[in-house]
Amino acid sequence: MKIHTNTKFVSGVNHKEKGVTLKVEGPKGTSEMHSEVVLLSIGRRPFTDGLQLEKAGLSVAKNGKVEINSHW
Repeated sequence: MKIHTNTKFVSGVNHKEKGVTLKVEGPKGTSEMHSEVVLLSIGRRPFTDGLQLEKAGLSVAKNGKVEINSHW
């Protein structure tokens, strides 16, 4: 499994049982890849309001993201 973040989906071709061919644009430029299955996720944002994460000892940034360190 490969996960590509900060990557824009440009185009794709469905080859039915043979998988899909994707053209993506990322930090290293445009590339093409072939895969059996693709999961595309867009518009992700944290939904942490009301979870009282501070009580669990977690720091939360203004945008709602849980602050992490070099280990997590």
